[in-house]
Amino acid sequence: MVLPRHKLRGLSLLNVALVAVVAAIAVTAYFLFFRGAEPSAAAARPSVAVTRGDVVASVSSSGTLASSQTASPQFETSGTVTQILVKVGQVVAKGAAIAKIDPAAAERQLRIAEQNQIAAANSVSAADESLDDAEDAKEAADDASASPTPTGQAQAQGQTQTQNPEVAVSNAEASLARAKADKEQADQDVIAAKSAVAATTLKAPIAGTITAINGSVGSAAGSSSGSTSGTTGGSGSTSGQGSTSTSTTSAAGTGFADISDLKALQVSAAFPEADAVKIKAGQSATVTLNAEPGTNLTATLASVAPTPTTTNGVVAYSATFSLAKLPANARMGQTANVTVQTAKATNVLNVPSTAVVTSGTTNTVTMADGTSREVTIGIKGGSFTEIKTGLTEGDQVELLQGTIGGGTGQTGQGRTGQAPGGGQLPAGGGQFPAGGVQQRNAGGTR
Repeated sequence: MVLPRHKLRGLSLLNVALVAVVAAIAVTAYFLFFRGAEPSAAAARPSVAVTRGDVVASVSSSGTLASSQTASPQFETSGTVTQILVKVGQVVAKGAAIAKIDPAAAERQLRIAEQNQIAAANSVSAADESLDDAEDAKEAADDASASPTPTGQAQAQGQTQTQNPEVAVSNAEASLARAKADKEQADQDVIAAKSAVAATTLKAPIAGTITAINGSVGSAAGSSSGSTSGTTGGSGSTSGQGSTSTSTTSAAGTGFADISDLKALQVSAAFPEADAVKIKAGQSATVTLNAEPGTNLTATLASVAPTPTTTNGVVAYSATFSLAKLPANARMGQTANVTVQTAKATNVLNVPSTAVVTSGTTNTVTMADGTSREVTIGIKGGSFTEIKTGLTEGDQVELLQGTIGGGTGQTGQGRTGQAPGGGQLPAGGGQFPAGGVQQRNAGGTR
């Protein structure tokens, strides 16, 4: 079917109108998305002035609150538990009784040792008397030998035939020495037997809180290895009660009871090997507890373990921190975040770390006029870098990450700054009034 001429002419006008609309949309999109992006891409990066202040370098890790002194005492002698004198959560003093085992066997051994001691003492007395008799006989023989009378000579000859007085004295001295040695051994046996009786009562080797009881009345108890493990945190091991020890201290959880000093908590945290080489005892640190958000605790690095632990191929070194003051509601096992100050430069030239580009051993910054300048850096903190040479205070340098109005620029911690001509730092930076001066509070206010 053929359309009339006037209808064909109307259809052509409609097509032209549609083409015109599409063209207009295309031109508008071009100017909005392509031409509009060119000024943004060409926009100058924000610049900040070189300032003078403090630069702090630090490393961080997380750990837990732990007791500075723990013990897990075990009975030194074997037996059946007859009494448990404490309960979990109870605070005990050093030397306080924790539990008892049946003392019958130990007491029987003590009675035997005491009887042997008496017998040994009697043997010493008898041997001492025998020596006195032998010495008297020798003296009489010596006197008889010195007499010129035939009677004295006959008596001396008769004694020689029976026993030489000197030999008799020597034998008596040997018998006395053996008796004294037996008596000394008997004395030691009595001391050991008394210690065994005392060991039937398990006593606390440290003052603290009972955190676990690992035995029960009627169960068998006794030290199987005699191993000692002491306090965590380098305070030394704790074992027994001195020379008359009544307990040994084993690894936590392996003794009859576990004791922790909850009044002296410390932070134990592990640092990867790259950070561990930067820390050493005596450095200051800041600790925050997950249970106490916003509260900063002052701490001191007490010790770094000389040997590492390896978990899934990752090498780490354990570090222990002592706290200057502990919150009243702090609890053992709470998560703690630790930041250790490893270096600090005071009143030095510095720029945000995002302004420095490092290539090998060369460090450069981009000046506000677009030129590049090589600099020598010192301490590199998390937000700011010390500038030793290459810049002077007040020089304007560009922040290389992000552009004005967007991107991932970084202003640094506690710092506000200005850029020529005004503008905003990317990613939440402060306003830049023209010609202003930067200030930073990183360890001090500038």
